[in-house]
Amino acid sequence: MKNKKLIKNIVVFCILIIFIELLIMLVIKISREREIVHLDSLNDVIITDNGYIGVGESDFKYSKFVDEKKYQYKDNNIIATRCKIAIYDKDKNLIKENTFDSNYDSSFYSVLKVSNGYIAVGSIVSNSKQIEVNVRNALMVKYDNDLNVIWSKTYSVLSDTEFYKIIDDGDDNYVIIGQSIYENMELGNHITGGGIIVRINKDGEVIAHNNYGGNKSGNFSDIIKVNDGYIVCGKDATNYGIIVKFKKDFNREDSDNGIISKKVMWQRTYANTDNEGFTDMALIGDTIYACGAINISDEKDKDGNPIFKYDAGIVLYNTSGKYLSKTFTLNDDIHNLFTSIESDDKYLYLTALLDTDNLKNNRKSLLVKYDLDGKIIEKTNYDEKNNNVLTKIIKENDNFMVIGTSNTRCTFISGCDYEPLMKVYNNELKINN
Repeated sequence: MKNKKLIKNIVVFCILIIFIELLIMLVIKISREREIVHLDSLNDVIITDNGYIGVGESDFKYSKFVDEKKYQYKDNNIIATRCKIAIYDKDKNLIKENTFDSNYDSSFYSVLKVSNGYIAVGSIVSNSKQIEVNVRNALMVKYDNDLNVIWSKTYSVLSDTEFYKIIDDGDDNYVIIGQSIYENMELGNHITGGGIIVRINKDGEVIAHNNYGGNKSGNFSDIIKVNDGYIVCGKDATNYGIIVKFKKDFNREDSDNGIISKKVMWQRTYANTDNEGFTDMALIGDTIYACGAINISDEKDKDGNPIFKYDAGIVLYNTSGKYLSKTFTLNDDIHNLFTSIESDDKYLYLTALLDTDNLKNNRKSLLVKYDLDGKIIEKTNYDEKNNNVLTKIIKENDNFMVIGTSNTRCTFISGCDYEPLMKVYNNELKINN
C-alpha cells in the first residue's frame, strides 16, 4: 500500500511539474509574442530598369551577404541594427545587400539613383556616449552600382541629427532634409537647428544649409522641388505641423541671424496635429496635400483645456501658403496616422498606421484612396493576420507599391521576426502581384 501511495504521489508531483512548466512556457509566449527578435525593414524603394533598390535597417540575422554584428553596452551583448541597401529583381527577390560598416546602430531612410551609383541617407550612432543619451549623427553614403562604398560622410548641427530624404537638384548637386535637435535634457538657444535642409555636391560636401522649427523637436519629413524653390513639411514643435517654402538659394549666411531665415519665402503652422506633425505630402496642380494625424475634437476638460482626439488626416494648402480650410479624415474613433501619400492627379493614395496608441500590442496598417474632394473611394486592410507597418507608398506606372515590415515568422518561445514587405496594388487597391 505504501508503494502504491508513493507511486501515486510521484505521478501527481510529475503532473504538477509538467503543468507548471507549460504555464511558464505560456507566460513566456504571451510576454514575447510581440517582441521583435529579428528586424529587417524597408524605408524607401526606387524603381530601376532591372528591378528595385531598397534601403532601411537590418540586424542581418539571416543574411547571406552581410554578417551579424554585436556590441557591448552596460554589460549586455547587443545585436546591432545597421543601415541596409539592397538590390531586388523585378519579382522582388533579393539579389544582393550591403551595409555601412560601423560599431553601433544605423539606419537609411532615403535613396537616390545618381549617374554612377546610389546615394543613401539616414543616421548613425558613432560612439557609446551617443547610445547613453540617445542621439545620432546624420549619415550619407555613396555606393557604386554593385553596392560598394565610394564615399561616406556624417553631418551634425546640434546633438541629434538625422537625414530623412534626398532629391536630385541638378548639376550633380542634391538636396537633403531632416532634423537636428538638442538631446533630451540639453538646453540652448541655437537658431540653426530644428528641421534642416542642406545641399551637397557630388562628393558629399555640404555647400548650403538652412533650417526652421524648434530646436527640441522640429523636423522636416518631406520635400517637393518647385520652379522657384522648395516646399518642405514636418513638425515645428509638439502638436504643430509645419509647411515651409525656401528660396532656390536657401543657404543661411552669417548675416542671416534671425530665428526665421531671410531665405524662407513663407511658413505655415497647423496647431492641431499629433506629435508626428506632417509626415508626407503630395502636390497636384496648385494644391498641397499634407498628411499625418489631426485633432478631430472640440471638447475641453473642466479647466477649459482642449481634449485631443486624433485621426489620420490630410490638410490642404496652396503653393502660396494659403490654408484652404479643408481637412480629410478616416472618420474613425481611434488614433490613426497617415504615414505616406501618393497621387495620380485624380486621386490620393495613402498608407495609414492604425491605433498608434497601442503599437506595442498591435501593428496594423491600411491603404486608403480619396478623390480630390475628400471622399473615401476605397479602403483596404493590409494583412490582418500579421503585425505590419507600411512606411511608404510609391507610384509604379499605373500601380502603387507599398513597403515596410511585417512579422512573417513567429516562434512559440523566441518571439517574432520582422521581414521587409513589398506589395503592389492597382489603382483600385487590389493586389496586383
